[in-house]
Amino acid sequence: MFIGRALYLLGVAFVFFSVLGIIMVSFSDSGGDIALLLFALLNGLIAMGVGEIVIDVNHRQRIEKMDKE
Repeated sequence: MFIGRALYLLGVAFVFFSVLGIIMVSFSDSGGDIALLLFALLNGLIAMGVGEIVIDVNHRQRIEKMDKE
């Protein structure tokens, strides 16, 4: 359960900072590289998805274990 929550929170942090970076780069005059920020956004979304799957699987296992008893 800890791994799933940690992955989800890490994904939220990646998404937050990459969106913040994309907004800042889009308003800057330097025309910075946005590709790295897009990959960070994708990485954050993947981490959030995997974390949600791990949390869901642990919850289902706990429910099945309670039903068997």
